[in-house]
Order: sequence, then structure tokens, then C-alpha cells
Amino acid sequence: MLSAMPRPRQVTPLAGWSVVVAFALIGAALLATVWTTRRSVIDASAAVTRGQVLAVEQAVRVDLVELDAPPTSDDLATMLRDHQADGLRYVALLEGHRVAAAGTPVGSGAAEPIGGGQHPEEAHGRIRLEVRTARRRQGARARVVIELEPVQAKSLRDSATLTLGIGALAAASLLAVAIVLIRRESRRQAEARAREQERQLASLGEMSAVLAHEIRNPLASLKGNAQLLAAMLPAGEKPRAKAERVVEEAVRLEQLTNDLLKFVRTGAIERTEVDAGALLREAASSIPGEVAVDAPAIRWSLDAGRIREVVVNLITNAVEAGPPVRATVRATATHLIFEVADRGPDIPEDDRAKIFEPFFTSKTQGTGLGLAVARRVVELHGGTITALADPAGGALFRVEIPR
Repeated sequence: MLSAMPRPRQVTPLAGWSVVVAFALIGAALLATVWTTRRSVIDASAAVTRGQVLAVEQAVRVDLVELDAPPTSDDLATMLRDHQADGLRYVALLEGHRVAAAGTPVGSGAAEPIGGGQHPEEAHGRIRLEVRTARRRQGARARVVIELEPVQAKSLRDSATLTLGIGALAAASLLAVAIVLIRRESRRQAEARAREQERQLASLGEMSAVLAHEIRNPLASLKGNAQLLAAMLPAGEKPRAKAERVVEEAVRLEQLTNDLLKFVRTGAIERTEVDAGALLREAASSIPGEVAVDAPAIRWSLDAGRIREVVVNLITNAVEAGPPVRATVRATATHLIFEVADRGPDIPEDDRAKIFEPFFTSKTQGTGLGLAVARRVVELHGGTITALADPAGGALFRVEIPR
């Protein structure tokens, strides 16, 4: 008795994709948080800079008031040394034609404030401004120009930039982990699908073996006796027609059994150097119907018998779908490519992968195993077979076999 073929198990993915999405979201959130924090620190550094300017300006003014006479170069050097930790980098006294200075200025015209006034001006990473002093001899006013470096604000910005770099590195690491998980999950699912397909093929092989044992011998006897009976009956009468119908159905069942056995046949392919163009021309000539063939001579390593089965199947389907049919073969540096196109109805995009599955068919007659057998043969060659929409109309089947 034939045992029922087990139902295919559904390949359910693990929660890997959820983990991948979580890692990606965490990385993006971390990067966004660090970037927002850096922007806030940069905004806050402006306030820190203003506070530093006011503090240094007030300290310099106090030092000037404490002097009984206009500051000398030594006084300015002492002033610079006392406030260097607060960011003071340059101080200069302008009184008439007299100029006294301490420190090294940045840029040109360092003896004058950039804006010509008391408002701070920034250039080359320093802030320069004029500090007003009390009136001196004959009503002249001593002008003091200082340059300071916003060290506190710079330290904040550097820390924020470092934090951003660390956050970006962490986010990149998380995204890299997510990509690795994506590839691993995709590979795992592909392997699971392959194992499931192999399991189904094994089950189908077992069923086919039982069919071959339980059906083929009685079927051959049935067909033989029906043929003898049909030959004995007078032609044109109903009993003769009925006997011939039995023969036709026996032949159809025999073909189904043969297709099943052909589909589950595994065994190593035997590749030899053959003329792929001659193989295509011979296969096309064996099929009734007009087929336009473009087949230059191309030497390639193939199992000629198995590939001929594939080409015959594709051309037969194309002729049944609708002429004119075009069959071509060409070679690239790495692949041999067979193409068979027809002008019949296009294959719906959702069915282009399903048509290569066992028993899937849109025909009223047929087993739905022809393209499944073709795919198995092509895959044994390490190649691929795909169904496409022909730009000229109809369907296009492409077989690519690597060298």
C-alpha cells in the first residue's frame, strides 16, 4: 500500500530579524543622541566663551588699576603669566607712539583690535578686544589690547567631539553586528529551505520507488492487453474506441511514473567537452514546429544528455505557449547561456519562481514536473534557470551554466 506523502513543514525563522532590527535601532538612537548632545555642548560653549571673556577682561582691568604708572613690558609679562591659565595669550599697551607687549599675537595688526573698538572679535581661534583704562598724561588714554584663547569652550567642544566619535564607533559596531546577523540569518533560512527541499525530494523519491514497484508492472500488463484487445476489435466501432482509450490512459500513467522517476534521479552528472551550439540545433530539430535558432559553435563542459532534456523541455513549452519561438546560445567569459523565448502570454511575476516547483502547472494536461526536472539538472551543473518577461512580448527562459 502506498503511504501518504508527508506534508511539507513550514520553515519558521527564528527571532533573528527582531534582534537585527533592535541592534540597528539602538545604533541609530545612540548616534542621534550623541549628535544632539554635541550640538547642545557647542551651543553652551558660546555662553562659556562669553563668561571667560568677561572674567579675563575684568582681571586685566583690575591689574591695570592697581598699577601707579603705565604698565611696562615686565608688568605686561607678569599679567600674562598670572592669567595664562584663564586663556590670556597676548597683551599690548598703546599710548601715543609707545607700544609695549607680552606674548605672541595671532594674525596681522595684532596691536589693534580687529573691529577697531571694544567689542570682542574672533579670528584664528582667539578672541581680541580692547580694555579701556583711566586717562593718563595730557588727557591721552592708554589703550590695552588683549588676546585670549577660549580654553574652557574648546575643552568642551573637544570632549563633545570625542564623545561623538566614540558614539559613532559604537553605532557603527552595532550596525556591523546587525549586518553580520542579517547575513547569518539569511544564510540560515536559505540552508533551512534547502534542507526542507531535500527532505521533500527524499519523500518524493520514496513514493516514486513504491509507485515504480507497485504500478509499473501491472500497468505494463494492462497496456499490453488493452493494445491486443484494440487490435482484435473492428476499426470504427465503439468497443475499439473504448479499448484505445484504455491504452491512452495507460500511456499517460506510464509517462507520469517515468517523469517521477526522472525527477528524483540523483547521481553525479558526467561532463564532457561538447558543442553547445550543435546540441541546441539538434534539440530544436527534434521538436515539431518552427523554431528560430541562433547557435554558434561553442565548446563547453556539459552533461550533454541531461542538458538536452532541459533544452527540449523549454522549447516544447515555448512551442505550446505560442510561436514564433526563438532559441539562442552564447557564452561570456564565465557562463554559457541558453535562452528560449516565445510570443505566448507572459508568466505572472508571482508565478515565475513557482513554475519550477514540482507539480505546479497551469496546463490542463501534464504533470508539472518538466521545469522541476530542468532546474534540478541545471543546479547539478552549478547553474541557474530563471523565467523572465521577454521585452519583445511573451516569456523568456534563461539557463546560465558556469564554466
